[in-house]
Amino acid sequence: MTRTRKRLVLLALALVGLLTVGAAAASAHGGPGGPGGAGGGVSALVTEAARQLDVSRAKLVGAIQDGAAARVDAAVDDGDLDAGRASDLKDAARDNLSLAYALSETRTVAAKLGITAARLNTAFRAARKALLTAKIDQAKKDGRITADQATQLAQKLAAATLPGYKSLGFGFGFGFGPGPGLGLGRG
Repeated sequence: MTRTRKRLVLLALALVGLLTVGAAAASAHGGPGGPGGAGGGVSALVTEAARQLDVSRAKLVGAIQDGAAARVDAAVDDGDLDAGRASDLKDAARDNLSLAYALSETRTVAAKLGITAARLNTAFRAARKALLTAKIDQAKKDGRITADQATQLAQKLAAATLPGYKSLGFGFGFGFGPGPGLGLGRG
């Protein structure tokens, strides 16, 4: 990867981090879901993924934060980021799970957990599915959709290929977050 391309990637990651903070704030105030892609944001996604992996949430969060720090350190080593900015970025990632998630890489997080990237991806797919299933169930319970609509959405979800650890910035919002949606609006 060329130096210019690395800088662009790092800049894009920083932008994703900033956008993530905005999405998380919107989610906390009843807006669309964040980059977790299931409308619950990164925090809910990580909590459910930890359950799927049978590890503590703290262990998974630590692996994500360590993965973000490793990515920042690599950018410093490559000369793409100065040490002062790197320190600020690592501090911000320790304080903001969404930013840490955006900066981290699948293989690094998996290695920090002592598992394969495939297992990490599988757990995050299952976590996304569980969160989306809960959203469908809640929409049905709240009367926002009918039982038939819930069944149709569940079938679409079963047939969908959900992203693993990283959703590349595009989640399957199913009407609750970014992505193509399945017609489940917020109101």
